[in-house]
Amino acid sequence: MNNIENFIKKLENKNEYTFTLEISPQAKYDLGYIEEKINNSNILDYIDAFVVTDSPFANLKISSILAALQLKQRLNNNKPFITTQTMRDKNSIALQNDLIGANYFDLRMILAVTGDAVANGNQKQAKAVFEGNSNLLINIIKNLNKGKSLGEFVFKEPLKHIYPFCVINSYAKNNDSLKVRLAKKANSGVKAIFTQPIYEIERLELLLKWIDELPLKEKPMLIPGFFPVLTYKTAYFIYYKLPGAYIPENWLNKLKDASDKSPEEEKKVAYELSANLFNSMIKKHKKMHIMSMNNYDFVVSLLKSI
Repeated sequence: MNNIENFIKKLENKNEYTFTLEISPQAKYDLGYIEEKINNSNILDYIDAFVVTDSPFANLKISSILAALQLKQRLNNNKPFITTQTMRDKNSIALQNDLIGANYFDLRMILAVTGDAVANGNQKQAKAVFEGNSNLLINIIKNLNKGKSLGEFVFKEPLKHIYPFCVINSYAKNNDSLKVRLAKKANSGVKAIFTQPIYEIERLELLLKWIDELPLKEKPMLIPGFFPVLTYKTAYFIYYKLPGAYIPENWLNKLKDASDKSPEEEKKVAYELSANLFNSMIKKHKKMHIMSMNNYDFVVSLLKSI
């Protein structure tokens, strides 16, 4: 059993802490700056897998597969990588080509996302593909695991098993529609469902309740998103600009008041709010996906306390 299967086994055990860490590379070919941040923070001692993003907000970035491969070589450790793949930029042929190639390098955990609209990003000349949504990519993976392509091409040699994951908003104006979407994603055969950042423990409790109520023999693990808010500016962005997530107004107001007083007060209030949220979430559920914009020191201070 290699590091991927060990991670999956740990992920499926509700009684074991499991932490994934998001890596969001810039449009740079050399990822030495991420390697340095990871090594300097010692965060490798506390997380179980990396998740590499795929051009979030439709902005130009390095390929998620090539970024994962480069960091896997640079870090030279046994932490597995989950590579995000978006339906926005590739058709089913290109996606299958990449998954076949990644399979050789043991990049076999795929986070399937539909993708942000091109109009939101910095490459507005591009034409979106969107051959299907994330469900199509999950079906592609199911077929590859059966030894065939989406177009019924049969492989002479089977691929190593690929594990699909998906994402879901943590909030919606209509809870009923969010519950329906969660049920559909849970029924798609994914190993885990990652959520957008959560900022209220009641929201985590609700999502876990919905998962528990599903009449499925094999339920995916819910991996709630945790994105520490360390400045008023970040809180403002989440409140007004981040689809599918919601930060309470009292967070916004507290951070605004603190930032008006001094940078030191802003930092103090932000750390307190984020640390309290982290502790509440991890007491309720031992799984977490950490998003920290490649800033790891504060996250390490929280993980040390467990």
